Amino acid sequence: MAEPDVAAFVASLRDEAARAEIVGGASDRWFRIAGLVLRLRFHGDALVPVIVPAIAHLAVAAQPQANLTLHAWDCASLGIDYPEAPVGKQAFTPRGEVRGLSRGDITAAYEPGGRLLSLFDAGAGEAFYCVGDAAAIPRFDRAEPIRGILSWFMRANGRQLLHAAAVGFPDGGVLMVGRSGAGKSNTALSTLNSSLRFIADDFCIVSADGAPTAWSLYSTAKTRESDWGRQPFLATLAPDRDPLGDKVIYFLERAVPDKLIAEFPLTAILLLRRGGSACSVRPVPSNVMLAASAPDTARLLPDAGPEVLRTVGRLVRRLPCFELSLGPDPDRIGSAIEGLLAELRADRLQPA
Repeated sequence: MAEPDVAAFVASLRDEAARAEIVGGASDRWFRIAGLVLRLRFHGDALVPVIVPAIAHLAVAAQPQANLTLHAWDCASLGIDYPEAPVGKQAFTPRGEVRGLSRGDITAAYEPGGRLLSLFDAGAGEAFYCVGDAAAIPRFDRAEPIRGILSWFMRANGRQLLHAAAVGFPDGGVLMVGRSGAGKSNTALSTLNSSLRFIADDFCIVSADGAPTAWSLYSTAKTRESDWGRQPFLATLAPDRDPLGDKVIYFLERAVPDKLIAEFPLTAILLLRRGGSACSVRPVPSNVMLAASAPDTARLLPDAGPEVLRTVGRLVRRLPCFELSLGPDPDRIGSAIEGLLAELRADRLQPA
């Protein structure tokens, strides 16, 4: 099969966005994410409640210019056709990439089941997010919307979306890593009962260039309703409960806006380990941290690869690495992290 004409496909998407704007109009929302300005241009309003709530804490007034303009529209509500990929089904990968469509400045992904198309044009500073029917978007995609596009946008600007939690203070915080199921969400949420501030429970933005830094992306968190037995306060966070299952989404910008923080310098990385007789912290080698943290990000993000390993590799070489044994009492986790940050702060203040 011949290679698709990527330039022609991008041009057709611009035409589709223009048609969506004619039918549904246009409204702009502005966000500052990791120091970069995103203009979200909605054609119609069906996707506003799908995308905006998770990033509302990063909203800003209209800006003179944007680093990225993202056109978003829902075909069903506008009564227009969904743009089909110019390739056969064999070109689709399990992570959503489309072989032949990501080339040069262009990165694209489809999720055929949910009919979600994401395309990022780094050279033009433009992106497109088109869905077949907003009502069919998976529930958890509303907790982490437009993740692929934001990942590509960050990577093009020297930052990396990372599968990790992050909590701390304005003068420094910790990145918490571990494979899916390691307890990142419950651990990050447990610290809401401490003086620590919350950046992420599952995905955050990091940079290893200059001073290592973590930035907030989503103000959401996810756990199981069954976790309320160990952490009853979670039920007070205005949870969005799943009537068909056990998973719960928390929109923390609504429930505890004072606990959110947009960024902080990173001072340590914690590898989470379930169990243990008590909550405790001990040093671990950087290679152990690298093996436990990079693969999940590469697996979960479309078109992610060696750059994830490079970023995490630089972080683990530059920051002290520790294992955090969670122990049986989640109420002790916040104080353990606070204690570690206090020790690291004191070490930084010691005269050379």
